[in-house]
Amino acid sequence: MINTHIIRKIPGVRIMAVAVLLTAAALLLGGCSAVKKSPVGRSKTADSIRASLTERRNEPAKTEAGEENTALSAGLGNRNRSAGVEESVSGNTIKDGDPEGTKLTLWTFNEAHVAYYRKLLKKWNDEDPDYTLEITFRVMPYEELHESLLEALRSGKGAPDICDIDAYRFADVSEGKSEWLYPVDVAVAPYIYDMHPARIDVYKAGDNRRYAVPFRMGAAVQYWNMELMEEAGITQKEVDAVKTWEDYRALGEKFKASAGSGKYFAAVKADDPVWPMLALAEYSGTPENAGHAADDMKAACQGWISSGIAKESGDMVSDIASGNIASFTGSLAFMDTFVQEIHDQYGKWYITKCPVFEDGQPCSVCLDDIPTVISAKSRYAGLAADFICYAKMYNDNARAVIWPELSYDVCNRVLWENEEFAHDETNEYDTFFRNYPYDVLNEIKDRIATVKP
Repeated sequence: MINTHIIRKIPGVRIMAVAVLLTAAALLLGGCSAVKKSPVGRSKTADSIRASLTERRNEPAKTEAGEENTALSAGLGNRNRSAGVEESVSGNTIKDGDPEGTKLTLWTFNEAHVAYYRKLLKKWNDEDPDYTLEITFRVMPYEELHESLLEALRSGKGAPDICDIDAYRFADVSEGKSEWLYPVDVAVAPYIYDMHPARIDVYKAGDNRRYAVPFRMGAAVQYWNMELMEEAGITQKEVDAVKTWEDYRALGEKFKASAGSGKYFAAVKADDPVWPMLALAEYSGTPENAGHAADDMKAACQGWISSGIAKESGDMVSDIASGNIASFTGSLAFMDTFVQEIHDQYGKWYITKCPVFEDGQPCSVCLDDIPTVISAKSRYAGLAADFICYAKMYNDNARAVIWPELSYDVCNRVLWENEEFAHDETNEYDTFFRNYPYDVLNEIKDRIATVKP
């Protein structure tokens, strides 16, 4: 047994190192029976990454801007041996990977994820030829997938090994039903330093274990149409000075007095989950404040609408596309809507932290995401979890694929401070707005609350 009292006395070793050493020790003890090569079991790549954790105990929790995450990279050799790839397509089902590898099934409702996973599957098989995979991907409509997954979990039959779900449906498959899902904490461990806790901790169940792997932060932010604001005589300095919702309302009154007819300071969608979640985040996410927080936010929104500074929106995309909305509160996921559907507003929008009820409160919460769960009934749950964590959480994959190809704001906070990554002038999402999205995440990184959707 490791004596944690002794560890605390070692100069330069932070308390965080205790968790690292305990995790490494548990993995070494638990992995003694898995020394032999086997097509089924813990991935050699993941084991190598885990082994490197002990070397990080005296390192900062985050790497310096621009540096490679060498500890995690140490687990990935530059091997060129590639497992054979065989593909078959039948309707909405695609099989890819090594026919001699471990067979897994994966459901998703997002076709773009199939291309993403296939790319990472090839990378995994190339880098870890002793534990190759063949995955059968199935793309299903949103409602069908969630209903089919619940039915399979309830019956104990037919669930896929791996499944993408909507973050807002996570409670359906986790709360009080943790026996349905495989806990991913061991697979998450190699990446825990670099992931933002507000996102990964959202997927903890009642037993305090994590049961899903995130794709994106989806953090709540404030969007501003600076072209409209400037036409109304409002400067970026005034926007930056907004700290509270009362400041926000006051600026809205100034905008209303100067803006032309048909223009609104804000657009509000009553049933948007951003409002109750953001309100609860600002009151520190305590359950006893849930009703109080939601009521305060509802009253604030209704006040903006009643005073005429805000429009109650039935279709946020159309209202914003009209060019008549000066600001709105939403997820960073909305960046994709701007780039793909409202591209003519390039260069007009500015992103800031959200206002709060009282200065100093948390100012953001994680909203939109597509987490991935592993079935507890999977014969290869450990290996499936390793692959998904590697695909979605490993810094190199977030840097090279998640952000540039899926345009998901990554949870890897170590990358937010990487100049080359966060200020990439070849990435349209980095140049669409008047400021860099990751600069905003860096600014609010210590003020993002953990609130379950």
